[in-house]
Amino acid sequence: MSTSGPRQFCRLYVAALCSLTALAAAAQDEACTEAPRVVAELRSAWTVAGPSVEAARNATSAPVITHARRVTVRLQPEGEVALRAPGRRTAGRAGIVDFTVPSAGTFRVMSSERAWIEVLSADGLPLPVYMRPLRCLRGEGVQKELMYRLDAGQRYTLEMSAVAAPGLDLLIIAEPAP
Repeated sequence: MSTSGPRQFCRLYVAALCSLTALAAAAQDEACTEAPRVVAELRSAWTVAGPSVEAARNATSAPVITHARRVTVRLQPEGEVALRAPGRRTAGRAGIVDFTVPSAGTFRVMSSERAWIEVLSADGLPLPVYMRPLRCLRGEGVQKELMYRLDAGQRYTLEMSAVAAPGLDLLIIAEPAP
């Protein structure tokens, strides 16, 4: 019985997968080179260390963090945190913080750790994510980036879970204009 058919298919499949991965990486790198001012503003904001806060175990006791300023968030054992948003919550650390933004627009949530992040509106519903990660920020220590459209003055809740580390750095910043 010949196995050349399945082997050849596997080789083609792996080659196609590698090509798609390379194309995706090139597209992300292209996004970094197309908007150098955006990347520079985000890098600058990320490199300034900010205060440290203890993440809450529930939404009613969540500390309020300031947008446009990096903050170090100390997390809790995940089993002790009452997360409201649906989503993946594997073993690890978790926590809850609140924030507001001064103007309506698109805001980027950046994290120093791989994490499951949900932003919830005042009614407790998760907001849709508008992704455009900038892979070039990985060298600065940004491991996760998500983008959300937010309204001015509304209080939002940010839930973090599935974090391996005891804490993470977090920055919520308005998306700079290209």
